[in-house]
Amino acid sequence: MGAYQKRSTIGCEAESLYQWHARDGAFERLAPPWQRIQLVSPSVSIELGSTVHVRLKQGPVWRDWIAEIVENLPSRSFTDRQVEGPFAKWEHRHEFKDMENGVSELVDSVHYTAPFGSAGTSVAGGHIKSQLERVFRYRHAITRNDIDCLTRYSEHPRLKILVTGGYGLIGSKLCAFLRAQGHQVAALSRSPKLNDVLWRPDSGEVVLEGLEGFDAVVHLAGESLASGRWNSRRKEAIWSSRVNGTRLLVESLAKTRRPPRIFICASGVGYYGDRGDTILSESDCRGDGFLAELCAAWEGEASKASHFAGQVAYLRTGVVLDAGGGALAKMHLPFLLGLGGPFGNGKQWMSWISMEDWIGGLYSIMMNGESGPFNLVAPEPVVNESFVRKLGRVLNRPAIARVPASLLSLGLGDFAKEGLLSSERVKPERLHSIEYRFLYPDIGDAFRFTLGYPKSV
Repeated sequence: MGAYQKRSTIGCEAESLYQWHARDGAFERLAPPWQRIQLVSPSVSIELGSTVHVRLKQGPVWRDWIAEIVENLPSRSFTDRQVEGPFAKWEHRHEFKDMENGVSELVDSVHYTAPFGSAGTSVAGGHIKSQLERVFRYRHAITRNDIDCLTRYSEHPRLKILVTGGYGLIGSKLCAFLRAQGHQVAALSRSPKLNDVLWRPDSGEVVLEGLEGFDAVVHLAGESLASGRWNSRRKEAIWSSRVNGTRLLVESLAKTRRPPRIFICASGVGYYGDRGDTILSESDCRGDGFLAELCAAWEGEASKASHFAGQVAYLRTGVVLDAGGGALAKMHLPFLLGLGGPFGNGKQWMSWISMEDWIGGLYSIMMNGESGPFNLVAPEPVVNESFVRKLGRVLNRPAIARVPASLLSLGLGDFAKEGLLSSERVKPERLHSIEYRFLYPDIGDAFRFTLGYPKSV
């Protein structure tokens, strides 16, 4: 039987660490983004006798993994054991031990037998341990960061929060984080699940009764910018989903008996347009082009929420780095195959942010009562050539297969010009002003974290 153990010091007492693991959203928070995992169970509990059912993609095949909680010692530990899954045997003990000065030790101990018994464990043991180290390095970092955040805002009241786009890449991560922080969260969705709210923005349909009673609304919904070639019809769909959708949401919230006091709306660094090497902050004016006009109109509709909400903020977001989706997930395979490289001349500035800093930045804005535009970007933007070179370095692959601008324009239309080749050198001045502490200010470290590689020394 193989064995693995990971220990970390966490900045809270063992009781708080245990309670965080018991919260709704904690399980999803601990799922590494490079793994493809589907949660089948409607909820996750660490109560004795409860089970969790997930589907895990291994190569081209989805496999069921069912585990049962076989031991629970409140405030001290719990243990899950595989009932069905990829291992011949698997048992995982989570321990929480008080130390001095109000901190605790998190200890994850795994005992396993690979398929084909001891022979399989002997052959595959090195690979299994390296994969477990990737997973638990990530899990412990997330736990430490989330506990720090929970402690920082422990005196703030917990909120009832509505999230549009709550099942998208960013929205699903945000919802899990908010739940694990103790907030009550629902999604505004075309396909609502239990406790969610129905809306169909294309037809102007919103269930008004479902909008009652929320303290905050985070509006992320909108047609993907990068899901196809831009033509007049595509641009119209993008505009309608963001501008008209925001108008519908704000007007509907205004009709409720008690509208939310917090309204936070997504936007983008496209607001600034193609500005070359100019360093841009929230005080800079709008640029030119479709994306700049779109973001300005989008924020304009969101600003009307100030008629009922005391806090209205706009999130001018850069490229969000997460291995589970978005730009990085699309680039990952070509780079692994040695086919990655700069777009065009590679001199255009890219404003980026790690998924964890995007979530942390939004949360700091919300909990500190801040309003107005915020650039949700890392402190140091990079040119495209540097972006791809650093990704190639993390993956140990060359990044020299330059993609000509003409080829991008042929395939993607105006999106190539505005989404891939435009230069936006954006700084997060307002995040600095509220003393937000970036977790991953270095792009190499951001790549390593979300892809499961150890941090550089």
